[in-house]
Amino acid sequence: MKKLKSIAKVIFLLLTMPLALNVSAQSDSLEVHQINGKSYYIHFVEKGQSLYFIHQKYNVPLEIIKAENPSVEDGLSVGEKIFIPIKKDLSIIATVDGNYINHEVQKLQTLYSIAKLYQVTQQEIIAANPEISEGLKEGQIIKIPVSGLKNTNTTIVESVNPTYKTHVVKQGETIYSLSKFYHTTVDSILLVNGGLTQGLKIGEKINIPIKINPSELANSNQALNVPINKIQTSVNNTKVNRKSEYAIGLLLPFYLEENAEMVQHRSAVEEKTIYPKARFAIEFYNGFLMALDSISTDKISFKVYVYDTKGSDSTLIYTILQQPEFKKLDLIVGPLDYDNFNDVADFALQHHIPLISPVKQSNKTLLGNEYVFKAVPSKSTSIKQICTLVVDSFKTENLLAIEYEKAKEKALVDFYVKTYNNQLLNYKDTSVYSSIKTLKINYNIADVVSNLKRDKNNVIFVPATEQTFITNLFNFLSTTLNKREYQDYRVTLIGLEEWMKFENIDLEYFQQLNVHYCTEKFIDYNDSTTALFVKNYIKKTETYPLQNAFFGFDLAYYFGNNLVKNGSLFSETSLEPFKGMSIQFDFVKTGVESGYENMSSTIVRFYDYTLESVTH
Repeated sequence: MKKLKSIAKVIFLLLTMPLALNVSAQSDSLEVHQINGKSYYIHFVEKGQSLYFIHQKYNVPLEIIKAENPSVEDGLSVGEKIFIPIKKDLSIIATVDGNYINHEVQKLQTLYSIAKLYQVTQQEIIAANPEISEGLKEGQIIKIPVSGLKNTNTTIVESVNPTYKTHVVKQGETIYSLSKFYHTTVDSILLVNGGLTQGLKIGEKINIPIKINPSELANSNQALNVPINKIQTSVNNTKVNRKSEYAIGLLLPFYLEENAEMVQHRSAVEEKTIYPKARFAIEFYNGFLMALDSISTDKISFKVYVYDTKGSDSTLIYTILQQPEFKKLDLIVGPLDYDNFNDVADFALQHHIPLISPVKQSNKTLLGNEYVFKAVPSKSTSIKQICTLVVDSFKTENLLAIEYEKAKEKALVDFYVKTYNNQLLNYKDTSVYSSIKTLKINYNIADVVSNLKRDKNNVIFVPATEQTFITNLFNFLSTTLNKREYQDYRVTLIGLEEWMKFENIDLEYFQQLNVHYCTEKFIDYNDSTTALFVKNYIKKTETYPLQNAFFGFDLAYYFGNNLVKNGSLFSETSLEPFKGMSIQFDFVKTGVESGYENMSSTIVRFYDYTLESVTH
């Protein structure tokens, strides 16, 4: 208790008051209109609304909105009526009938897309349905010959009153990865989304069938399932007893003595300040406690043991590990120092305690220790997400990668190219997509301009953090694009988050060059949950929350909820993907006896001189 009282003097220890995290968005009162036998919502266009906004609001594909409202091709007008067709129940669009699958034709589906969906030929479908030679109609039931189905991953099951989950496509996701995550099949997802002939698009809302009961599936003669390969854990998770109180150890550099000295020598009129090296710990701690307060109930509570690690003092870590309560912790967070973290990791493995690193650590910390969690994704993970963005959005554009010979990050160019090429293998005809051209650059930046193309978006990946080189590159590209002969050229510059620290580069350049980069933390201050957190944080601490306060809240809320709901981080329902206010978690086990790495980060871009997320 003495330690906690000391901390309270410095970090304005929070009052115990629950925070309502789940803010429910008020839904519009929508009246259903029957027009020519079909059901519609009628949307009146308001100032500033785009067609894409309406598409997202009602979760209806753009193509369908355009088909129902041809006038929108010429733009929207304030007050204009837009007819939004209400999506029909998609629970039964394919049922088994003897030797055939009865398929209900969805809007915009073609014979080609249906044949591709079921892996049969168009001729086989026509032979079974002579009437379709005149074309397909929405709602029409056609027969798909079962005998013609190829031996693929396809699972066909009789309809069992299925339900559907709406999923917003995130950067890095594929139809295959979604099928694994939701324990369904690629073809089931395609079936309820009109075939997804254009592939997945970031931010797009799609339907996920969650109808298949494993016992029913096992008894179905039509089910042709391919087992999902999943890395198993050796941690005993057969039976978990939930507790009424969970103990968490927080090992962070609070520098209590230094902070106490600053408080003692501060005059009454001086602004409240803290020891600079303690800033991360204090902000993180405040957010951490707010999350646990919001999770706690009359029946479940948390006891937080706080340990001041100061810096990289290994002797102090050894002393902490000897504390009698340490062996009984349910969760450990920290320390930040790499060597000290490894010492605590050995202890965690020996005593079977989950350990979380809240800062970037080498992947070596995960090897042979499945109790370790890396909350902050690695650089290679970020590059993989960038590649997914490029494959999803830019694969037909002019793709360039700059390998600056003096950059310590130049090896990332090869990794980027290889990852991009591997992701393209998911597509059948890769010959129509662009390959990445690597430019080895020293001071010859003019070579970049000679490789630009007028008729395509020039997507340039530059993994370098040498400030002089990046500044020269920005200046040269901006000057070039301002020339008359290059004014209609388009450039998208994909770089690293470190660029944001370069104060000598004008914001105008970031906007002009359409800069994108990957970040592990991004806060949307327009979000209602964020606004509520800011309000409560200021009320409790009399300070404005910075990024690490949000991060501390997200981490505690995620792992604390897992403990409360599942009793352990290793149950089958633990570690589901989570989107917090500042960070997204999607933990993947890196090996049979190794730990978990967060594989999710956020790609942001400059738009209208501010940062916005392109990852949803």
